[in-house]
Amino acid sequence: MFTSFNTSARSTSRFAAFLVPSVLAALLAGCGGGDDHGSPAPPVQTDPPGASAGPTYDVIPLGMPDVYGNITRQGIANGGIVAGTTYGGPDGVGRAFLYNGSTEVALGTLGGTFSQALAVNRCGRVTGASARADGRAYAFLYDGSMHDLGTLGGAESVGNAINSCGKITGWAVTASGQSHAFLYDGTTMQDLGTFGGNRSEGQAINKVGQITGFAAGPGNAWYHAFLYDSRTGGPLQDLGSLGDNSFAVDINDAGQVTGIWYNNGEPIVPRRSFYYEAGNMRDIGTLGGRNAVAVDINEAGLVTGGSNLANGEERGFVYDGKTMSSIGTLVNHRLSYAAAINASGLVVGYSSTGDSSLAISWTRKDGIVDLNTRLHAPPPGLVLTEALAVADDGNIAVRTNHGLALLKLRH
Repeated sequence: MFTSFNTSARSTSRFAAFLVPSVLAALLAGCGGGDDHGSPAPPVQTDPPGASAGPTYDVIPLGMPDVYGNITRQGIANGGIVAGTTYGGPDGVGRAFLYNGSTEVALGTLGGTFSQALAVNRCGRVTGASARADGRAYAFLYDGSMHDLGTLGGAESVGNAINSCGKITGWAVTASGQSHAFLYDGTTMQDLGTFGGNRSEGQAINKVGQITGFAAGPGNAWYHAFLYDSRTGGPLQDLGSLGDNSFAVDINDAGQVTGIWYNNGEPIVPRRSFYYEAGNMRDIGTLGGRNAVAVDINEAGLVTGGSNLANGEERGFVYDGKTMSSIGTLVNHRLSYAAAINASGLVVGYSSTGDSSLAISWTRKDGIVDLNTRLHAPPPGLVLTEALAVADDGNIAVRTNHGLALLKLRH
């Protein structure tokens, strides 16, 4: 069910690799799409007549040019702060970087050959995983230098998320070889336990120190989303499930949680998504198909992700607490995906023909917009292929045909 941690370009963590990328790949495969972001992009489309002028952006190259890289949804913060990973050379080994709003810094490693940056806060503190000299991956905190956060007694750990106060969550191996969610409070790593199984992982943490993720039941027969409040401590709160399994992926500062749920043992397993608030978990529905995969929730409680239509095609969606709305596609495209949403409701992601893709944004006012049409003096030949993350101040991290970049909002 789960993949092991590795240093290659498309790995994140032992569990996160299962939660989001593999599910989305299944959705895309079901509608004839796939990982098309390395294919040549179609001609850049202009906005339709009558479209709002909208914001414009300066393009700031990030990481190593012309190589694959990644920035997670939690890899951007206000002020144009971005942390991510580039994968250069024939071995595809990851190298973490931080762009602090004006300068790019290579984060280095914990003594080994690779590092991956998975989240950054508004102070420019970064977490992720890096190799020690023995090659094993350990969670780190970068605050001007890289600090090894250690483990829970075992031989691996990964920091998945960091809040504005510098608290970190992720997973770490225990002395008995189990993988448990942890809270790092700035001094020590605390074991958050499980629901009786041997696996759990912290996926997200809000500014007040509430953590969400998932944990296994006895015999790992099921997984349930959890909520942990670092202000009060105590055991993990089981959020339950609408089926056999639930996996939380994000939490906002109000304590609202989103994630996916599904049943065991079905020949073709549909993934559905949930919205949890004040003790109540509810299904958010689909756009008419079998699957809906939530990936982000903003401070207003809006959820975004990808869902199938009745004909199997995929569309990015926004769920407002009552209704799931499609973000549509660009002209002559056949699928779209919403990767992230900020506090104002600005959604970013991509629209695709099935062979190539273009980075997009979406708002209720403007609808879907090709971000290539909103660039100020872009480098010749540059094509934005996928928007990866968006900060609350409107800056956007993207993947391009020349590597990673920051779209810095022009004022």
